Amino acid sequence: MQTQTIETHQNQDKVLKESFTLFKGGSLAFLDKTLTGKVTEILTTEITETTTKKAYGDNAFKLSTNKGVHVEWEADISPADMMRFASYHIDLSRMHNIPFTSIIITTKEPRTTNYTSPSMTFTPKIINLKNRDADKVLSEIEKKLNAGQYSDINELEIIYMPLYSSKSGMTIADLLDTAIKLTPKVAQNDKHKEHKLQDLLILLTSTFISEEERNKILEANMRILEDNPAIKTLEEIFTKKAIHQREKEVAITMLQEGEDYSKISRYTGLSLDRIRELANEHSA
Repeated sequence: MQTQTIETHQNQDKVLKESFTLFKGGSLAFLDKTLTGKVTEILTTEITETTTKKAYGDNAFKLSTNKGVHVEWEADISPADMMRFASYHIDLSRMHNIPFTSIIITTKEPRTTNYTSPSMTFTPKIINLKNRDADKVLSEIEKKLNAGQYSDINELEIIYMPLYSSKSGMTIADLLDTAIKLTPKVAQNDKHKEHKLQDLLILLTSTFISEEERNKILEANMRILEDNPAIKTLEEIFTKKAIHQREKEVAITMLQEGEDYSKISRYTGLSLDRIRELANEHSA
């Protein structure tokens, strides 16, 4: 995996896609309890636009009711994002020939809740994870575990629960630590499920907590995580991400000092094209 691909939004997209694909049985309940039917198919989200440029939505599912659900992750929903999602909504409906419900998952209050033009109004369902109660979810999971009701536990709640709000004052790091400790119990000797839950938890929360917090949690849970083959790979990814961020910061400093692009490239290892991009981004 190239260093340049390790970005915040792509981490969250990857978790969204993998978690909804792996645990599609719990997807509808996680998204909206009013949705009816069951997920029967993961649909393609590759859309060829009229300009022949390809665009990709995050996730799309076909339900047993012959309807579709389109799910996006967007940390900070802007009017431009909403217009883009409206376009995806129309194109997915046309491409798969079924009506769609669009849902946007976020962790901030959106700057807009719909897209309106003279010919249409697009109003998706917006799920702000911060409006969900982590303490309540944890309590419900513990009750189900104690009662042996393992099949009633929604794995998606485990993965996303660290981003919920906690009235008891638990931080994202605290909730991640708690969620990792729950994974062996929830998985019930299914090592593939256990490892996937752990991988997605760590990947999702990595952009919301510090490197120091993450490493402390990994060390505290090493007995649980030691047989997970993906943990080493994740650590390598995070290390590359940190190195890439430092290279970027050095390049920006050198640009501000008026250094030559070639010198910056030799010093940081960044390509000339990437340095030009940074120069344009920070020219204001």
